[in-house]
Amino acid sequence: MNRLLHIALLALLATAALTSCNDNSCHDNGSSLPLAVLYVNGSQQSVSGLTVMGIGAPGDSLLADSTTLSELYLPLRATTTSTSYRISRQITPARLVSDTVTLEYQPIEYFHSTECGAMFNFDIKYVQHTTHGIDSVVVVTPVVTNSPLPALRIYFKQIDQ
Repeated sequence: MNRLLHIALLALLATAALTSCNDNSCHDNGSSLPLAVLYVNGSQQSVSGLTVMGIGAPGDSLLADSTTLSELYLPLRATTTSTSYRISRQITPARLVSDTVTLEYQPIEYFHSTECGAMFNFDIKYVQHTTHGIDSVVVVTPVVTNSPLPALRIYFKQIDQ
């Protein structure tokens, strides 16, 4: 009986030790993803008919499919220093405008805490893009962490239907 009591006490202590380490100090956004805010005519607006997909990404790289967005998270690969996206905008049923946006960056390994573990932050060095439907892309926060701050502003051209 004494041995059973010791085993139960050890199990209770182990459970307490494991659960006490989790204080929920991790941020809601557990990954470092650049948040792109979308603009038309100089003001933040929702853009309709957007399809966004990664170029050369393994597996399914579809991030948005013919939807309306005012902002968008663009995942980066930690195993390389650039990631490209195709951003298409359906203007009319017969007119599709597509652009390529490429982010050049440096992945930075970062140990957050025992509870959250290690992750990657990204230092955006350069952005290049085509200009069929996008006017410009501006880096507003070059070091991307897991905070919800916008990293990019994507300015779309006003395109008449």
